[in-house]
Amino acid sequence: MKYQTEHISDIASSQQLLSELFSYIGENFDQTAQLRSNWQHFFQVWAGQTPYTQIKVFTAREDNQIKGCVMVLLLDNPLFVTKPYIHRFIDLTNHDNAFDDYVETILASL
Repeated sequence: MKYQTEHISDIASSQQLLSELFSYIGENFDQTAQLRSNWQHFFQVWAGQTPYTQIKVFTAREDNQIKGCVMVLLLDNPLFVTKPYIHRFIDLTNHDNAFDDYVETILASL
């Protein structure tokens, strides 16, 4: 299993990743998942419409296929927050503790 932080610069260069992620999420979440209402923020940030906010995407891959995915919203307002406010809005670790530890370690270092 390979754990990585995906590099996202802008939505145009991330279409392949976006497609992979939503295919994976669609296969692993019930259609009525409470996740859907949070996607609005995801797209606003991905499109660069929300200031002081960015997305971190972590994946666990096996044979180049996504087996786990964590997407995190980072709110980093220089006027109010010394450390970014972190909200996991897609959290599919599939009980892989090593993957979760990897994500936690990176988020703790921000």
